[in-house]
Amino acid sequence: MAVKHKNLYLYLTLVCFIGIILIFVFDGYMGVYDTLIMDNGQYQQKVEADQWSQPEKYGYLTSTGVERGGRIEFTYSVENHRFSKYTDVVEVTLFYGQDKLADIVKESLAVSAFNKSELNWSLDSVKFVPSDYPAEQMYNLTMLIKRGETERKIMINISPSPYGIKVPIPAPAR
Repeated sequence: MAVKHKNLYLYLTLVCFIGIILIFVFDGYMGVYDTLIMDNGQYQQKVEADQWSQPEKYGYLTSTGVERGGRIEFTYSVENHRFSKYTDVVEVTLFYGQDKLADIVKESLAVSAFNKSELNWSLDSVKFVPSDYPAEQMYNLTMLIKRGETERKIMINISPSPYGIKVPIPAPAR
């Protein structure tokens, strides 16, 4: 005699529904995510993991600006959404074109499961703009943040100080 399973389709539907929910959780939430906050004293800019991984969607290269003589504060946070501890070395390097100017930070990072860790540093534009560089021209730097195999590039635009520019005054017409 055949046994009838009255609720078999209900159980299969529940299993499939739970499977779909688990796929969304593990695909969209699990992983290691990084965020960078840049503060130049006038405004704060936040770059999240989605912006790093999909620059074509957001349509711009990550950049910030500061006036000559100004300072930019950086906060780089790494969130570990995994069941195991995450460890890696974070290196921050500053470039002008292809020339390496300075190593800003090199620090080991250890983030426990489902936790967050932050690194802070600041960049003083006075230290990196050559003294003989024309005061009325913009100076562009590239900051490279390397965390394991992951590399993040940030363009830093150092604009001329409005007080340092000497605009020639035309002679009065006669």
